[in-house]
Amino acid sequence: MTDEFDEIEPGRRSGAHRQESAASSNIGAISLVIILALVAVLLVVAAINIIFSSMGNPESKIADPPASESSSAEPSPSESEVSVADDSVTVDVLNGSGVSGVAKKFSEAVEEKGWNLGQVGNYSTNLSDSTVYYNGEENASQAKLVAKSLGVSATEASSDFEADITVVICSDIADRGPEPSEGGDSE
Repeated sequence: MTDEFDEIEPGRRSGAHRQESAASSNIGAISLVIILALVAVLLVVAAINIIFSSMGNPESKIADPPASESSSAEPSPSESEVSVADDSVTVDVLNGSGVSGVAKKFSEAVEEKGWNLGQVGNYSTNLSDSTVYYNGEENASQAKLVAKSLGVSATEASSDFEADITVVICSDIADRGPEPSEGGDSE
């Protein structure tokens, strides 16, 4: 049985003709929409995170200084009473600045002020601030006095050095040299 659609004249169109649907074109459009939606969600989450992180107190994110620095900043009564150099304490002077002759200048000041001079030499360090290191709490007060008399602002406990006290001179004070003798002896 044949009907009118079975016999179509060549070149003549009849009936409703639609383009065959390409499944791949629909999948591409859907994928694009999903990707754009994910990007939008990520941007919103990032914006919310930035807003909430900026609302906090910025000072709360700063770490407290290590215990050794904070304890050395506040002298105990015995440390504040010491004002005389103890000649039984050995003081090493090390040049960490790279400036020639610095250890010699500071070692002469250590001897003039009454401490027992130990090793004098060079020291390799990346630090730029001079520090007086002390070995053992019994040397803390003398280390503070050495630091004050040489014009060094930092003291720190350390078992890395053998001497009772080790002065590491860095670039912060290397060019100016030690404090004048009058400043260290008069107090």
